[in-house]
Amino acid sequence: MFSVKKIVAIVVLSFAICRSGYTAQIELLISAASSMTDVLQEIIVEFESTYPDIKVSTNFAGSGTLLRQIERGAPVDLFLSADQMTMQEAVSKQLIHKDLVHHIAGNRLILVGRDDLSFAVSDIADIASLRVRRIAIGNPDSVPAGRYAHALLVDKDLWSEVSPKLIFTQNVRQCLDYVARGEVDLAFVYATDIRMPRDGVRELLTMDLSSLIVYPVGVINSTEHLEESQRFLSFLKTTKVTNILESFGFLKVEERLR
Repeated sequence: MFSVKKIVAIVVLSFAICRSGYTAQIELLISAASSMTDVLQEIIVEFESTYPDIKVSTNFAGSGTLLRQIERGAPVDLFLSADQMTMQEAVSKQLIHKDLVHHIAGNRLILVGRDDLSFAVSDIADIASLRVRRIAIGNPDSVPAGRYAHALLVDKDLWSEVSPKLIFTQNVRQCLDYVARGEVDLAFVYATDIRMPRDGVRELLTMDLSSLIVYPVGVINSTEHLEESQRFLSFLKTTKVTNILESFGFLKVEERLR
């Protein structure tokens, strides 16, 4: 049983909280491609500073893995994919509000190698050389970077020749780690992944792809925080966010869509 004094104390405290303007934070969860890890964290800092009533948590993995999690009912509010195909799949399965999808940035696929390679790689065909032993690539079934690389290798008639050398990874960050540790000779990653110099890794080639690398973000149909999710989506369209993305090496969407 509450005493009269305790009841009065609770009422007074509740009144004080209301007078202070305090409101409980709404927490959003965004599932995002691993290649967006660093830049998204900085964007979130700016967003939470602008909207202190909203806290944003993150879940990073390969885009395909994230989609499977959402399909299984993960309590996600927004989904940021590293490719349009995965987002289109999410929309077709009615997991995403089709009118609440926005392309926020572009990227480039590059080939990196160990910095102690004893041979030159001046053309994509060079990866078929016997001197190249292992190549890290995101699993094409779940990692967009791997899908882009697979399409490129098929287009260049190299897939069957180099496939015995391929080491599939769960995301592009893992590809980069394998190179840095000397566990593979080469890897396909995004240009933004080596924006900052990485010990043991050097850029070799920029890939000329037939498909565009564009990052779409969408609001999950099942979100319980539609208004706040839309607010975050709108924030991603601001000049402030565009500047942050560019500072991390991402391309403007209109530039990548030319």
